[in-house]
Formats: sequence, C-alpha cells, structure tokens
Amino acid sequence: MLLFRLFPKKRKRGSKEIEPHEIFLDNLAQKKEEEFGTSKRRLESPLPVKTLNLFAFLVFFAFFVLTGRTFYIQFIEGNHFAARAEQNVLSISNRQLLRGVIYDRNYNQLVYNSPQHDLHFRGRTISSLEKEAIKEVGKIIGEDPGDIYKRIKESELALFNVKKDLSHEELVQLEARIEKLSGFAIVQTAGRDYIEGNVFSHILGYIGKIDRETLRSNPDKYTIHDYTGKMGIERYYENYLTRTGNEIRVERDVLGNTIAQEIIESTDEGENVVLTIDRRLQKIANEKIVEKLEEVGSKKGAVVAMDPTTGEILAMVSVPSYDNNLFRRSGDREALATLFENKDAVFLNRVMSAGYPTGSVIKPLLAAAALEEGIISPEKRIHSPGYITIPNPWNPSQPTIFRDFQAHGWRDMREAIAVSSNVYFYSIGGGYEDQEGLGARRIREYLNLFGWGEISGVDFPAERAGFIPSPEWKEEKLNDAWRIGDSYNLSIGQGYISTTPLQVVSSFAALINGGKLLRPYIVKEIIDDDKNLIKRNSSEIIREGFISPENLKVVKEGMKEATIIGTARSLQALPFSSGAKTGTAQTSRAGVNHNWVTAFVPYDNPEIVITVIIEDIKGVTPVATHLARDILREYFTEEDDKETENEEL
Repeated sequence: MLLFRLFPKKRKRGSKEIEPHEIFLDNLAQKKEEEFGTSKRRLESPLPVKTLNLFAFLVFFAFFVLTGRTFYIQFIEGNHFAARAEQNVLSISNRQLLRGVIYDRNYNQLVYNSPQHDLHFRGRTISSLEKEAIKEVGKIIGEDPGDIYKRIKESELALFNVKKDLSHEELVQLEARIEKLSGFAIVQTAGRDYIEGNVFSHILGYIGKIDRETLRSNPDKYTIHDYTGKMGIERYYENYLTRTGNEIRVERDVLGNTIAQEIIESTDEGENVVLTIDRRLQKIANEKIVEKLEEVGSKKGAVVAMDPTTGEILAMVSVPSYDNNLFRRSGDREALATLFENKDAVFLNRVMSAGYPTGSVIKPLLAAAALEEGIISPEKRIHSPGYITIPNPWNPSQPTIFRDFQAHGWRDMREAIAVSSNVYFYSIGGGYEDQEGLGARRIREYLNLFGWGEISGVDFPAERAGFIPSPEWKEEKLNDAWRIGDSYNLSIGQGYISTTPLQVVSSFAALINGGKLLRPYIVKEIIDDDKNLIKRNSSEIIREGFISPENLKVVKEGMKEATIIGTARSLQALPFSSGAKTGTAQTSRAGVNHNWVTAFVPYDNPEIVITVIIEDIKGVTPVATHLARDILREYFTEEDDKETENEEL
C-alpha cells in the first residue's frame, strides 16, 4: 500500500492525479528558481497537427521540384550544359592576322597597320556582377550603361563588341580594372592608318566590319568580329590582303576571365599590293584640281592619267573626296554621318563610276572612223559658216538649225580637230549636202571598238559601262524614231551618250599607241614581306588593228595642231610638244557645261595621256586644259630637277 501511494498509477486523460516524476521535476524546478532568483513559469505546448502537416508537405514538394530539375538538367539538357561548361573552360577561335600593306609604283608605303583595341563582352546572359561592371564601363567610355545593357541583350553574338578602337585614356583605365569587370575583355586588333587619306581614299578605299553575306560565304576564313575591304583596292584585292587568322585556344574560368591562351595553328599574314599609281603625280593632280575647282567655283571634277604603252593607271583623282581614316578612329561618328549625308556624292569615284556626255572629246574617234570607212580624205575641206540648216518638210519656214560655237570657214580634218569645228563633224557623222555621214550604226560600232559603252575589265570595283544610243534603243525605250538630229548630236558628244573619264583616256591611248586598246590596270604586282613576287599584272590588249596606222597618224597630227592653233594652245607652256583635244558638254542647265580635255606628252614618244573633267562650269572656258597644263608642267619640271641633281652627284 505504501508503495502504491508513493508511486501512484499514471493519470488518465482529464484525471487530476499526479505522477511521481512530476513531483520530482517540480521540486527540482523550485530549487533552480530559488538558486537563480527567478520565479517565471514556462508554458510548454505541442505544435498543432495542421502545422506539422503543412511543413511535411512543403518539404516533400521542394524535394520533388529539386529532383525533377536535376533529372531535366542531367538527362534532357545534359549535352547542352556540358558543352556550355566546356566552353567556360576551353574555347577555340580565329584571330584575323595583319592585313597586307599597299605601296605606290615606287614602293612608297600608302597604308600602315596600327594597333587597335576593342572592348568585348562575353555572353548573352548578364549576371548581377556583370551589371555592376557595365555601369563602371559606361563611366569610362562615356556611354549610357542602359544603352550598353540593351545592345548586349539585343545582340545575337556570344562575343559582343561594346566599343572598337579604344582611345589611349579609355584603354589605360580599362586595363587597370579589367580583372574586376566581370564578362568584359580587351581584344587587340589591327587598324589601318592611311597616308594622306583625302588624296588616296578613292583608290585605296577603307575597311569595315564584315557583312553577313561575306561571313556566310567564307565561314572558315572570317569571324563575325573581322574587318574586310569596303571600297577601292581594299575591297577588290581583299583575298590577297587578308588571310585566315591564327587559331587560338583560350582557357577561361567560370566567370569568363581568360586564364591562358595558346596559338595552336598559325597562318601567314596577308600579301602586299604594289600599285601602278605614282604617288607624286597623284598628289600634284589632287592639289591642282582642288585649287582649280575653288578658283572657278565648282565642287566636282576628276583626273586620270595613264601610261599609253602599258595601260597602267598613274593617277586617279576624284573630287570631292573623303578621309578614309575616319572609318577607324573612335569618336568620329558625327563626321561619318556628315559624309553619308553629303549631297555631292563624296564616295563616288568619278573616274570610272560616273557617266558624262563627252562633248567634242569624241571628235578624234569619229575622225579615225571616217578615215577607216573611206568616206572622206584628210585633205578634203568642209566650210563652217557657224551652223547647218536642215529643212523642215512640214513647215519650210521653220528649218532646224544645228550651230557651231563659231564660224570656222574652210577646214580639213587636221584643222577641224584642232579648232573643234562642229559643222565638220556634223557632216562626217550624220552627213550633210554632198558629204556622206557615218550614221548612228557605224558611229556606235567604232565607239565600241574604242572601248566606249562597255566594261574595260579594270582591276577595280564599281566600273561603269557607259552608254552609246542606237535607233533600236530609242524606238524601244522612248517610243520615238531616230532622226538626223540624233546623229548630229551624237557626232559632237551630246544627246543620250554617256561615258567615263577612264574610257576616254583608254581610247586616246589607243589613238596614240598605234591602235591598241589596252585593258587599264591599277595594281602592278603582289609581293610578300620579303619583296618576293607572288603575282604580276602586265599589259593586255583588248583589241587592235581596227584603225590603220596611217589614219591614226592623221588624227594624232590634228591633236598636235590643237596645241598650236586650236583650242588647247595653253599647253604650249609645257617644256615639250604635246597633243590634245578639248570638249564642252552641255548639261540640263542652260549655260552650265562640263569642261573636258585629254592630252598626251611628249608628242613623239608619249609617256602620259591625261584626261580631266571639271563639272558645272558657267559658259565656255578652257579650265580643264589649264589644269592639265599645270599638272604636267609641275610633274615633269620636278622630274627634270631630280635628273639634274643625280647627274651632278
């Protein structure tokens, strides 16, 4: 009984009986309270069942989600993420090598490679660390971080070029912080520095970011970050100037920072191009035409000089021009925008991509054709009262009058070329009174033989073919019949005709070299860095023998007379004899003309044939002839001075 009382049974639910251990615990708790001086009671109660159930459900759900995600990453997207992880550690890319350089015919270097540093961002996803890096980069390069962020997100590139050609100050600041700028990297590339950009830009062109079409057609040669030629020699000789770059293996950490890189395959650099252009002649021609245009109030013109014995282009100037260095310098966006908005077409190469009516420059070619067809002898004289009159069958009181610019009197062929008699060439072109004319078909045939109205095949982009009208063309396109007046206009280089200065200079080369129409070319040879020859361009005859030497001699003598008694007398100021033909081509604006001249020197053994056109000249003036004289005089005077100095040495 005593034992039972000391250790009573466990009380039932709702019972007030006390278990023995509760007594001991209460006693112990009381002692502790007395020991620490506290009397606070603690209320203990079990968690509700609903809370426990909710907790268990959340744990189970989280486990289910993590298990499902792990399965998805491991088995469904396993290969994709494995490749991404591998790229984080190791990647292989091509780096474009230095482009070949470009020389003039005397090996004066016209373009240099120079170090250029671009800022790249790696990856299309942007972490919080990289967002902070973008903010700092924006401050350094002076751009809105929001714009940088947007450009990266919108880009489809795994390696995005944030800014090319960093300035020295930007480069220094970025290099000092680059290890902390997560996702960013500085990449060194080769820019181009062009010597006297405004003087040679229409010849050399420039380089720019690769376009998608070029990239798609050359996936093994280029990457999306490479630069290719866009105009001129840089474009036409792209395959020589650049080669497939080094193949580089790059090791990065998980943040995309470069740990190490190694060249695993190396390729030779691009080859070098040697032009036929004479740098000194080019500079003289450019300087003189700019001065002359300013003097006469014109904005546009062109000069092209050729070696008539080979077809080598010695100078090629087109005005207005542009500075091709603008395409590599940072901070020149406004200047580039101004260029592209320019209404005077600064990128147009007027030597070979612009078409013009020729005016009287056409006359020596018609003279050669008339002699070859036997419709006139060089001694026959035709009278010019200053006009010809064509009766009007529908209204005899209103005949059609075709005017000469003055009354020249009686002239034979040599004199007619010299004084540029329109009446004479109306007569041999369309026919008049007792003189048979060539007619539209034969005029077109001979102009084609001299290279007009067709592509010459010059090694340069964007050559224009020009246009020689025909009766069939007029009827088909204009729904109008060909009339005698059309033949008269064509005979003096007016009407629907269009040709280029390059075609004019090439045709005159054929007149003075014995009748050989040569293919013009602007690159002399391709060489490597040790001056070893890779390729050489040489003289190529397109056609010959279509005009007899005797007839060519008559025409050439007529052009010599032009410098003595005719329209090119200002060329007498040269230190040697010459030959020339001038031209004034009417435009759609009354009283405004294009002024032409083609001249060759020295007369007995021509070394240079030069064609000049000055656009939009008011009235009739020999401005082009004066310009040709100034260019040739300075060029050959300096040559003589150099020869004298060498002899004295």
